Amino acid sequence: MRTRGQMIGPVAAGAIVAGNMIGSGVFLLPASLGAIGSITLIGWIIVLAGCLLLGWICATLAMRRPGGLGLTGYVHDALGPYLGFQSAFVYWIATWFGNVAIALAVTGYLGSFVDALKMPAVLAGVTIAIIWLMTLINLSGARPIARFEGVALVLGLAPVLLVGGLGWIWFDPALFMAGWNVTGGSDGTALLASLGLIIWAFLGLESAAVVATVVKQPERNVPLATMGGILVAGLTYVLACTSLAGVMPAAELAASTAPFAEVAARIWGPVAGSILAVCAMVKAAGTLAGWMLVGAETAEAASELGLFPRALSKINAHGAPSRNLIVTALLMSVVCIATLSATLGQQFSMVVNMAVVLNVLVYAYACLSLLRLSAGITPPVRRHAARIAALAGLAFALLIIGLSEVWMLSIAALILVLTLPLYRLSRPRRTS
Repeated sequence: MRTRGQMIGPVAAGAIVAGNMIGSGVFLLPASLGAIGSITLIGWIIVLAGCLLLGWICATLAMRRPGGLGLTGYVHDALGPYLGFQSAFVYWIATWFGNVAIALAVTGYLGSFVDALKMPAVLAGVTIAIIWLMTLINLSGARPIARFEGVALVLGLAPVLLVGGLGWIWFDPALFMAGWNVTGGSDGTALLASLGLIIWAFLGLESAAVVATVVKQPERNVPLATMGGILVAGLTYVLACTSLAGVMPAAELAASTAPFAEVAARIWGPVAGSILAVCAMVKAAGTLAGWMLVGAETAEAASELGLFPRALSKINAHGAPSRNLIVTALLMSVVCIATLSATLGQQFSMVVNMAVVLNVLVYAYACLSLLRLSAGITPPVRRHAARIAALAGLAFALLIIGLSEVWMLSIAALILVLTLPLYRLSRPRRTS
């Protein structure tokens, strides 16, 4: 049982939301989007609007079910125990992949100073060490994690806002328009291709709802933290990434491994680029710590509902889900080894793509949950608004999923099928 002193308020919860979102994405995505063109500005706006909608849906569920144990509990209450189990299992696996991607980003930034990290085996070993270091920090409880994320958020935001903001001084509208669409295809095709990449930067929008059990007055503070965190992260992305598209040619942006550091080096010299790389590394580490808390809290909630083995459920003296944190770290280490690739970029892309598909699938479950629970919302105007929002959010989630590659959809389908026998095995725990 957690005491009030182990709980966090709206500002700390908002820091977790924004901190979880502003991770490796803001530092690496400009290069990926450079291969598409500056038309991705429209993609950022579309995804920001869609994610604000999904965030509102998650926050509304938190208000409707203050003790619902996060997304897992909301789906369990609205759609039944099987889909509750399925969403918890899918989301838990998604955090393995997403966390490994963030850990790889930390290692990648560190690799700009240590050449040995370009060797796959060394890279994997250091990445696993980073995972376990963040696990030890998490075992100290939610409050230290919130503080760490807050500091990391400031360190990470400062150089991004500085480069993104001052970049507007050198912003060239002609350069921006010249790189509008460099794919060789239609604008519509290029725009759709950008959405799947951009959504990675917004994963974490549900963090406050997931960790609602450690938030004071969740019915009030979770919505504030969710919407505020999404806006801070989204506006930061749009400001910074648009600036870079008007400073660096699209071809150079696409070829860059550290676009913000390169712009900083051009403006202030190589030392500035190195400083930005350090800030990026600290920020990614803070994001990893926050996401590990989210993943462990998801498993903890599922254990309390009887969906996951109760042997995993244990809150230590600091209010941290200690057993779930350790198990999650072990599984992340396995994923890190299993996805080992010739280059960091290949491994990063692999785990990011899987994380996106699985996370957005759970967002779709959240939309269906609100659709089901909306019957109890009064007055009728709010009930109809909730239903429209749920349907629009579901359409947005299905669009993102539909843009995924066949191999990703196949793995996601296999995971869904696997939940059926696992659910049957968990039945004795739920009925005991």
